[in-house]
Amino acid sequence: MGIFRNREQLLSHGNIEGRQIVLDILEAGLASGDPYENVKKALRIENGKLLIGSDEFPLGPMTRCSAAYPRPFPPAPLAFDLDRIGHIYLVGGGKAAQRQAEAVEDILGDLICEGHVNAKKGDRVALKRATVTLAGHPNPDEDSVAGARRIVEIEQKAQPGDIVIMSESGGGTALMTLPAPGLTLQDVQDTNRILYLEHGAPMPVANAVRFLITTLRQKHSRFVGDATLIMLSTDERPPETPEVLLKPRSVSDEYEHAIYLLKEYGCWDEIPEAVRQHLLRKDPAYGTLRQEEWYDKPHFRIRVMGPEYMLEAAELRARALGLQGTVLASSMSNLEARVVGDAMGHIGNEVARYGRPFQAPCAFMLGGELVVNAGPGAGQGGRNSEFVVGASLRIAGNRRIVIGSSDSDGSDGPTCYAGGIVDGYTVERATDAGLDVGEALRAHDTCGLLCSLGDAFDTGILKTNVQDLRVIYVGAES
Repeated sequence: MGIFRNREQLLSHGNIEGRQIVLDILEAGLASGDPYENVKKALRIENGKLLIGSDEFPLGPMTRCSAAYPRPFPPAPLAFDLDRIGHIYLVGGGKAAQRQAEAVEDILGDLICEGHVNAKKGDRVALKRATVTLAGHPNPDEDSVAGARRIVEIEQKAQPGDIVIMSESGGGTALMTLPAPGLTLQDVQDTNRILYLEHGAPMPVANAVRFLITTLRQKHSRFVGDATLIMLSTDERPPETPEVLLKPRSVSDEYEHAIYLLKEYGCWDEIPEAVRQHLLRKDPAYGTLRQEEWYDKPHFRIRVMGPEYMLEAAELRARALGLQGTVLASSMSNLEARVVGDAMGHIGNEVARYGRPFQAPCAFMLGGELVVNAGPGAGQGGRNSEFVVGASLRIAGNRRIVIGSSDSDGSDGPTCYAGGIVDGYTVERATDAGLDVGEALRAHDTCGLLCSLGDAFDTGILKTNVQDLRVIYVGAES
């Protein structure tokens, strides 16, 4: 069975040939987002030594923005004599964390003395040496907190000479939620719901706030101390992609920046009073990790997976199918999903009518994460479903265009579907079934619309998190 468990249903109507092509390209890309094999390249045992890092997977700083920290890093690999290592601990959290940890367990086996990983509810427990908590996402729950406490307990056991292997990826902020002192889980849940789900703040904005109201995510150096910390990371963004956040000159620190962003997105007066007071206190003990907290310690990050693997595989598959295939944008993020869908529909029509900017048959791909400004009381939405449904209106009647979009982790926002697929027949089919595409967009119930049409992607949890993959296909003129 391929990635799409309902592939037969998806290919039972509409532009079947074009759908087949789009699904093939999507599957090739999504399969390449699996971090397992890359972890085994970055972490290995040879001649009685544990080797960590390589030329392909070098050691880097705990923060992603390496340019800001010009510290010289030791050449990879780090080499540890197996008979001289103290304890090896395995901890982690995120949508790809358990998959990465599977590779670590397969490499180290009984050398791991203790561990715990927080994975997303709906995933299966696959680890043998480490225990697993299945926790809430996109909104954290009590299990997120309980599992996070267990991770901290293990990290605090580490002593000099021990090694802590941290498996982390996107989704870890919710899955490893540990509210800052004075805040409750409900405070964090409400802030996340209001800012991210209702007001449509992009992930970098949400994280600028959430990192300040929780005490674990991106702060593991504080608990590990002088032990060796190796963070294996599946990165959501392509390499060296900057985060562009609104930051006026009047903002002097991260707390003021978070307050500014909450006001900019119309959330400051809606979030819990306890969160407002916590941010106004500006306690540095609960801020993000400072350089001096890890700079002189053996704490390193190794990036083992990112969207570029997924995009390159999708592009290669498109070309193997005889198409002009190209990645149009590796990380088109933080824009309203339905608007980008409409824009991609315009480009598809331009190709079909005028042969520009590409000659058909062709497929072009997009990465990144879009947003949905759903508001309270809306439908399930989902950025991938809103993207394709937004495009469906623009390509209605054009029998040559098919557009598909999937979240790499297998769940599109708060839904249990990964995204969906549309073509020039979609609006007509919806109308014949008594469904209103425009109303589905207004109510952010696009996932429900796609389910009714048999066009929602059923993949299950995909054990990675490298943003989304969107494919726009335009067939040759018949």
